[in-house]
Formats: sequence, structure tokens, C-alpha cells
Amino acid sequence: MIPTIFSCEHATCAVPDAYKEALSQDMERITSPEGWDLGALNLAQALSMKFRTPLVHCEITRLIIDCYLQDPTPERWSDLSMKLTEQQREKLHERQLVTHLSALRQRISTELERNASVLHVSVHTFDPALHPDLHVCLLYSEGRVGESSLALQWLQAMQEKLPALTIKGNQVFYPEQTKTILDTLRKERSSAQYQGIELQVSNQMFLEAQPMRWDAFKNGLIESLRTVVV
Repeated sequence: MIPTIFSCEHATCAVPDAYKEALSQDMERITSPEGWDLGALNLAQALSMKFRTPLVHCEITRLIIDCYLQDPTPERWSDLSMKLTEQQREKLHERQLVTHLSALRQRISTELERNASVLHVSVHTFDPALHPDLHVCLLYSEGRVGESSLALQWLQAMQEKLPALTIKGNQVFYPEQTKTILDTLRKERSSAQYQGIELQVSNQMFLEAQPMRWDAFKNGLIESLRTVVV
């Protein structure tokens, strides 16, 4: 069995007390889908529980700092981040992004001490208005043989388990040249050792149970991944 690590970088829309005053007029925006991935934490928790592995997740809104995006991607700092001082942003970088990345590195190293490879799934949801004809997408590096092979197997298994859904690979979710935490981790390990896949799911299933119930979707997704990593 391939050991699997799950992370959720846009898990909540929480604002630490130190920044609430500066952002007091922006709470409606922060609690909207712009500020977090609705349903992503619920899905990531279900996956980590079924695969019996601790979840690594962030506890702050991405409108303060986006811990999934890496330098030199400017979008990791939103216009709301610019309401904070430079010193506050430096602390956020160290306490949020660096801490999260360090936790993932430690989990990867621990698994590779006992296994030849590890799969890291970063769990996200998206607004269906942005991708109206899509329900599930896997984002992966086509140039990394081990990673692309695993992703294609998972896509096929999902299509078999969830035939009512539109499931695709490598659709456009980010501007060109965007660097994510998966890109950072890929540089540190070979494709044979580390496979990093971004899971994107329409939040319509979480919010409206359309086109299928959320619990049914989660079960199908879990079973599809199980067939690939076991």
C-alpha cells in the first residue's frame, strides 16, 4: 500500500485576534468562498480518517495569507493582506506558511523512512460558477512519471465509481507560472519517491447535494482512491 498524506490549505476562514480590527470591515468577503474552500476540510477529514492518517491543515483564511501558493506567486498576498504591516506579514509567513510546509516535510520524511514512495493529496473545493461543466479535477505534473501514472489511475477509478460526475485532469485553475506548495515539495524529492496531487471538487455537492449527495460522493471518492493505493 502506498502511504498517503492529506493536507487542506484553505480549510477555514478564521481571522486571528491580532488582525480582526484591521479587517473588521471585510468579514463578509472573508467568510465567502473567496476566503476559504467550503467543504474542503470536511472532505479532507473524511479522507484522513478512512486512511488512518493525521490531517495537515491550515487554520487561517487565505485572504490573509495563502499557504498553498509559494514565492514568487504574488497572489499569496491578497489586497486584504496589504492592510497589515510588513512586520505582521513576515510573522504570518513564518508562523503559517513555513510551519505548514515544515509539517508536510516531516510527514513525508517519516513515511519515506519506511516506504519507497508517498502520495500527498492536497484537498480543495471550487465555486461551480468558475467551472460550470466540471465536478472533480485532479491537478498533477505530467512530466513526473510516477505522479502522472498514479493520477491517471485515480481518474479512471473515479470515473468508474462516480459515473454521473464530470471528472477531468489538469484543467486551468491558476494563472500561468503559479507556484504551489506541491511544486516546492516536488523539487525536493524524485517522482519515484513523492507524488503530489491536487484534488479539486465542486462545492455545489457540499452546499446543495447536486448533482449527488455529499456523503455518497465522499464514499465513492474514498473507494476510488483505495483501489489505486492498496
